[in-house]
Amino acid sequence: MTKTFSPGKRVNIWTAAIVVFLLPFRLTAAEHDHRITLSDISLDTVLEHALEAAPELILADSAQLQADSFTYLGSRWINGSPSLETTFIDDAMGSDVGLREMEAGVSINLWRPGERQSAQALGNAYRLRSETWQAWFEWMVAGRVRDSLANLESADLALQRAEQAEADAEALFEMATTLKEIGLISDMDLYQVESLWLNARKKTVASEAVLVDAEREYQVLTQGLDTRPDTPLREEQSSVALIDSQHPAMALLQSDLNINMAEIETAKRQAKGSPTMRMGVRRERGGFSQPYIDSLGVSISIPLNSKHMIDASTADARAARNDAELTVINQHRLLTSQLHEIEHRLSSFKTEIPLAERENELGERRRKMAEIAYSNGEIDSTQVIQAIQQAQQSAYAYQRVLMEQQHLISQYNQIVGVIP
Repeated sequence: MTKTFSPGKRVNIWTAAIVVFLLPFRLTAAEHDHRITLSDISLDTVLEHALEAAPELILADSAQLQADSFTYLGSRWINGSPSLETTFIDDAMGSDVGLREMEAGVSINLWRPGERQSAQALGNAYRLRSETWQAWFEWMVAGRVRDSLANLESADLALQRAEQAEADAEALFEMATTLKEIGLISDMDLYQVESLWLNARKKTVASEAVLVDAEREYQVLTQGLDTRPDTPLREEQSSVALIDSQHPAMALLQSDLNINMAEIETAKRQAKGSPTMRMGVRRERGGFSQPYIDSLGVSISIPLNSKHMIDASTADARAARNDAELTVINQHRLLTSQLHEIEHRLSSFKTEIPLAERENELGERRRKMAEIAYSNGEIDSTQVIQAIQQAQQSAYAYQRVLMEQQHLISQYNQIVGVIP
C-alpha cells in the first residue's frame, strides 16, 4: 500500500523539524541567562563601585605618602638626618706612654641659602600631584563607566532588533504556511521563508551572547554589581569647548612636570653638597703622668664644587623635565584632535538623523505593501523577504544613529574633562 502526504502534512513535518533544529539554540540561550537585572540604581552608585574596584586605587596611598614625606623633609630645620660620631685613640699598641684621646659628637647637614625653599617646592609639587591624581582617577574611571554603559545599550538595542526580526520572520513563516496549504506558493517559497526564520534565530542567539559579554565586563568594572540602570545614560553636552589646564589629564601631567622641575633643583643641591656642622666633646691626655683635659669643639665644613660637575649631575633631571614637557604637549594635541573629531561627527548628525528617519518611514511602508501583496499571492517570497530585511535595516540604522549621538555627547564630555 502506497502512503501519500498532503501539503498540510508536509508543512507540519517541516514545522516539527524546525522546532527540533531550534531547540539547541534555545538551550544555549537558557545557559546564558542574564545575571544582571535592571533597576533604578543611580549613576553615582555605579561610579562609586567602579572607583572601589579600579586597580589603580592601590596607587592612591603611595601618592599621598610621597606628598607627606617630601613636605615633611622640606619643613625640617636641618638637611637630612643627623649622625653620631665617636673617636678613640690609644698608644698601647705603639709607644705606650699613656696617650689617650676620646671624642664624641653629632654631625648635622645644614641648608644652603635657598635650598630649604627648593625642598619645600618639591614637597608642594608632590602634594599637588596627589590632588590632581585623585581628580584624574575619578575622571578615568568615569570614562570606563561611560564606555561600559554605552556597550550595554548597544547590546540591548542589537538584541531588541534581533528579537523583532525573529518575530517578524516567524509571523511571515506562519503566513507562508497558510499560503502553501491553499496552494498559492510553492515549496521553494516556503523554504526561503523558513531559512529567513532560522537565520533570524541565529542572530538572536549571537546578540544574547554579546549582551552577556557586555554585562560581564560591567560586573568586572563595578566589582560584581548585579544591577544596572534601567535607563540609558543621557547627558547634556558641556559648554566647555577647549582643553585647558584644569583638565584632569592635563593637570596631572603638569604636576609631573612641576615635580621634574623641582627635582632639577634637588639634583643641584645634591651635586653641590651640604655644609656640615659638627659639635662634640673631647677628653685627652699626653701620658700616664698627665691629667685628662676636657674640651668642647665645633667645626664646620663647606664642600667646594664646579659648574661643570653640577651640570653633569643635573643632566638626567633636565632630560626628564624635557620628556615631561613633551608629554604635556602631545597629550594636549591628542585631546584637542579627538575633541575636534567628535565635534565634526556631532555636526554631521544634523543631516544624518532626518535622512535615517525618512528612510525608516519608507522602509516600513514598503514592508507593509509587500506583506499585503504577498498575502494576495501577487509577489513571491524573495520580494517580501527583501522588503522586510530592508525595513529592519533602516529601523535599526535610525535607532542606532540616535543612540550614537548620545554616546558621542558622553564622549565629548569625557574628553573635555566633565564627570557625569
